[in-house]
Amino acid sequence: MRRGFTLIEVLVTVVLVSVAIVGVLGGIRSIRAADARARSADLLQRLASEKVSDLKLLSDPSTGGNAGDFSDRGHGDVSWTASVTGTGAANVDKVTVTATRGGDSQALTTLVFVRPFAATTGAPIR
Repeated sequence: MRRGFTLIEVLVTVVLVSVAIVGVLGGIRSIRAADARARSADLLQRLASEKVSDLKLLSDPSTGGNAGDFSDRGHGDVSWTASVTGTGAANVDKVTVTATRGGDSQALTTLVFVRPFAATTGAPIR
């Protein structure tokens, strides 16, 4: 009666374990790449949201500029563009802010109330 494994059995086992390890490592690499993309999208969406909030604070969002970067928030590698268009409704504008880093970008669109101004004084009507 023989005890132990033959050389062929050991080699087949090593090959099968190696293939399994390569598959697991490939899956981990894919998960890390997906996580990096999700983190980037989250950052871009958050920064675009902050810029929309900044533009909402202005009495007229079209005076807030139409491009820049987020270096004031510690993200100089992220740029933004904004477009303000009328909606056809009185005192309501559509604001779209797009945040971009490298090849990734996220856009956020919202409607903003624009306070009307008095024709004689130029001051906002309350």
